[in-house]
Amino acid sequence: MDNRKWLWLAAIGAAAMIVVVVSVMALRGGEAMAADDVEQKLLNMYGGEVQEIVQDGDLYRVTLERIDGIFEAVVDSDGGAIISMEKTGSVDPIPEADMKVKIAEQYGTEPSAIALKDNIYSATVEEETRTTEAEYDAVTGEQIKESVTEKEPAAPPAKEETPPAQEAPKTSVRLTPSEAASIALKEVAGELDDDIDFEETQDGGYYIVQVETADDREADIQIHAITGKILTVSWDD
Repeated sequence: MDNRKWLWLAAIGAAAMIVVVVSVMALRGGEAMAADDVEQKLLNMYGGEVQEIVQDGDLYRVTLERIDGIFEAVVDSDGGAIISMEKTGSVDPIPEADMKVKIAEQYGTEPSAIALKDNIYSATVEEETRTTEAEYDAVTGEQIKESVTEKEPAAPPAKEETPPAQEAPKTSVRLTPSEAASIALKEVAGELDDDIDFEETQDGGYYIVQVETADDREADIQIHAITGKILTVSWDD
């Protein structure tokens, strides 16, 4: 009887122990998370880059670097609950000159404008046919945004109209006395008088050429000094 009582009490004690263990396991969330799983959980939640992860008993201590600083996270290994997240330092951005070189390597030309704000570089790149607006993580140099705008084709330059060529003003060339004499002889055959007179007028003047014919008649021939036109022929009997 005493042995059965003792066995009964032992069974009750074992059952109670099992309940306690199960309760503790339920509260702890089951098996401890692997370091890789903790790292992935932090990255999904906060982004950045995990620099170091160390297990300290039931906790993971994680160093996380983001564009806004360096953080130390404490994570419960059972269930992955984040116990604390504390900023412990700042991150220096890539120098602007180095960032320009990186952008020039990407696009083949340096940015026409670049600015740094909240550890993000904003850059404008002008190319022949398009304009690119890009943003970069100032700490890692990774491109996080790009917007491209195509440029309108440049209009061909307006063709300048060439004014019509103007004719050079004609210069009025006066006939020589000998030229006037030749014209007179074509009009009236004969011999020339030695005197050839010239009279000045507003329209260029005229010559008076005297020609004596074979029948002893004499003609006074008036010839325009510019055009060579016969103006008048008068005879002296």
